[in-house]
Amino acid sequence: MMDFKSAAELTKEIKKVKGVISVIYPGIAASNILKNVDLIVVYSSKSEHYFNEVNDLVSGKFRIKNVTPEDLGSKPELAAAISGEGVLLYGKAVDVTAEGLQLKSRIILTYNTTEMNQNDRNKLNRALYGGISTYKKDGERIVKEYPGIVSKINAQKLGKGVLMVDRFNASLIIQTLKTFQAQWNEIPVWTY
Repeated sequence: MMDFKSAAELTKEIKKVKGVISVIYPGIAASNILKNVDLIVVYSSKSEHYFNEVNDLVSGKFRIKNVTPEDLGSKPELAAAISGEGVLLYGKAVDVTAEGLQLKSRIILTYNTTEMNQNDRNKLNRALYGGISTYKKDGERIVKEYPGIVSKINAQKLGKGVLMVDRFNASLIIQTLKTFQAQWNEIPVWTY
């Protein structure tokens, strides 16, 4: 892996190549997504000539990822990793818009039930996550499973007391939390 000092030195040469608009030293998250990439070079357009010029400067010592703004726009996980932890060594930060990414508007709901009595806490849990009911009918034991709101609306449980739900379905969970007088917070997010 390339150290930061070597990356800065190499960037002085790479930035002279026509068509290079940014050089980014990836952080840990980007490195995990990119697998063994030492530097990310962003070009104004795809050009084998530009790519070859940079590869000649690197002379096989380091691994370079050649991308264009269009590449970043079509790969949100790559753009997120670079912008989240990467260090910009040269050029402008790359703007990536949500246009065309089909992002979904969601809400992360965190809720707290510590101040609720145990009976209400159990009822809320059953309302959210469902449960199992057993009874006898004509001497036969019948087990009936019933789904909760979370499975009905395809919400995701992210952790204890944390749910992510599509924005248009959030009101069902919020109303349930209100009914049982649980404390909650809403965090709007966009996901892909």
